[in-house]
Amino acid sequence: MKALSLATVFAALSGFIVLYLAQWTLDEGGYAEFQIYWGLFFACTGILDGLMQETTRAVSAAKDSGRSGNASPWRLGAILGFTALLIVLASGFWWMPMLVSGSTFSATALMALGLLFYAFQTVLSGVLSGLGLWVRYAWLVALDSGIRLLLALVAWALGWHLLAFLIITVIGAASWLIILAGSPEARQALRAGVDVDRPTLVRRVGSAMLSTGASAVLITGFPVLVGFTSEAEAGTVVGLAGILNAVTLTRAPILVPLQRFQSALIVRFVNNRGNLYSALLTPMAVVLGLGLLGGGLAWLLGPWILDTFFKPELWVPGLILAILTFASACTGTLMITGAATLAQERHRWYAAGWLSATFIALVVLMLPFSLEVRVCAALLIGPVAGVLVHLVALRSGLSPAGRAADPGADKVAGHTAPGLPPH
Repeated sequence: MKALSLATVFAALSGFIVLYLAQWTLDEGGYAEFQIYWGLFFACTGILDGLMQETTRAVSAAKDSGRSGNASPWRLGAILGFTALLIVLASGFWWMPMLVSGSTFSATALMALGLLFYAFQTVLSGVLSGLGLWVRYAWLVALDSGIRLLLALVAWALGWHLLAFLIITVIGAASWLIILAGSPEARQALRAGVDVDRPTLVRRVGSAMLSTGASAVLITGFPVLVGFTSEAEAGTVVGLAGILNAVTLTRAPILVPLQRFQSALIVRFVNNRGNLYSALLTPMAVVLGLGLLGGGLAWLLGPWILDTFFKPELWVPGLILAILTFASACTGTLMITGAATLAQERHRWYAAGWLSATFIALVVLMLPFSLEVRVCAALLIGPVAGVLVHLVALRSGLSPAGRAADPGADKVAGHTAPGLPPH
């Protein structure tokens, strides 16, 4: 687990450095297009992360219980990957020119191939996590980020243009090929079984993808939501570019590592089903504590950092930076309760929590307040609402009556999930 911790820290720093280098390598228009492309790609990969989460749960449960279903995450990953490829190739001619000027064919092809490769990467991530092969998973995380970072440094040094950064965006999704080529242990893990049959795996992956899609909108796609609901406003403390940059800066230190730890959290909660609230308490306390500490540091040091390293139009007051930092911890808490809900096989409630958070955040963004108030409030209220939905589900899921409220949630191929009360 130490290796995974180091890899997640490296991933967080790498993503920040890539965006920072792009800011100084590309002109203003090119950097804006790169941010949009980057956000779109990772919003789409966020949807596919549902496959990783359910694969993690299914492989871990099969390992612990000895149950064996006939489903194949790899076959489902191939179907989803090629479906994404065909959709992007068939429709990209229409919407890609709205995002990227020039090289639209290359941008479309890269997006399609990147999503295809990422579908397989999610399966390998889930299998390695479900089997507890944390060192191999850590290498996968580090390679994904390290390849992007290395190419971004080269692009910055040589003054490459937008197309290079579009390649940088998607190229990390091919990291799974390197892991399989270099690790016999990873290749052996390809044969790992799951605890469900095919229809159950498809249904649960679909539910998980709906939820991770909602989380991707709330996390990666949030700047897009802000842009759609905001116009030039008089009397605001900061401009649109400044608040979006602040959201990115304050989220990365908490949410990027936590996203990488999702598989580890699911395994933790699967293994502690009988003592779930105690298992929840530690990661929630750590994330909220980091949010408070980081918020204080952002208040004191954030304005100086923006003054020193960023353009003047991106400056944001310390109070707003502090609120946004703590808001990122609220979103992190939602990720933790979501992992617990998924581990308890409460898939519908898992989706309901994320969809509720996203919907409420969007409603708050449309209220008639200043830009910075709406953004801060949306990122606080939305995630807290989603956490409450998950906690209600977990409380009902720990009682026989609550289990009956979600018929079939824990029955897998004719068996009852281990560690839970029978129907």
